[in-house]
Amino acid sequence: MSRRTTYEIVAKTKGFKKSEKQVGGLKMALGGLSRVALKVGGFVTLVDGSRRAAKAFATQELAVRKLGQALGGSSTRLLEQAAALQKVSTSGDEAIIAQQAFLAAIGMTEDQIVDIIPVALDLAAATGLTLESAVRNTAKTFSGLAGELGELVPQVRELSPEAMKAGEAVNVMGELFGGAASTEAATLSGRLTRVGEVMSDIAENVGSKLALTIDGLLLKFLEMNDALTEQEEKERDI
Repeated sequence: MSRRTTYEIVAKTKGFKKSEKQVGGLKMALGGLSRVALKVGGFVTLVDGSRRAAKAFATQELAVRKLGQALGGSSTRLLEQAAALQKVSTSGDEAIIAQQAFLAAIGMTEDQIVDIIPVALDLAAATGLTLESAVRNTAKTFSGLAGELGELVPQVRELSPEAMKAGEAVNVMGELFGGAASTEAATLSGRLTRVGEVMSDIAENVGSKLALTIDGLLLKFLEMNDALTEQEEKERDI
């Protein structure tokens, strides 16, 4: 074998070994990047989950606070009603509390709210109205106005303004649509919705535990932002 051939073989062999080292190094680098990516992905997922949990708790907290403000104080009775109705309907307790707060804000008594909310849930399930629309239309009858319900429910249209003001429309709709919400909740679609509400409740519980920490971080962030804004304004004035 000539020297030239020997040199070529040696050179190629060294080149192969160098390539193998480079490929090995690349694999290690990619492996490291993958581990970093997994850690970053896990951190992002954790942060996003915490944010969602905090948001769920904040929504619940806001609904309860609005109810208390409208009533002029807290109501264990209404909160217990919302929790109980969530179990037999497709509406979450935060949505129910929000409607209780609306009724309290327009002057409905606690007794009236307790009577209206279950009927509104049944009305929504039976007619396809949203809970918000069902509550608002039911509330109108206490002013002696049939409104949209007069078109949907002939029996309500037949009531006199005096009868509606006395709450008779609620009794009529209770007899017509009673049980519609629980029937809807017992379907596959209803169960899927209820599972979503349960998951929301879990998120609220987690959010309640994270609330103080997250609130503290938010306050620090806002303070930092205010400080930066103030600094920028001073620099512009110079």
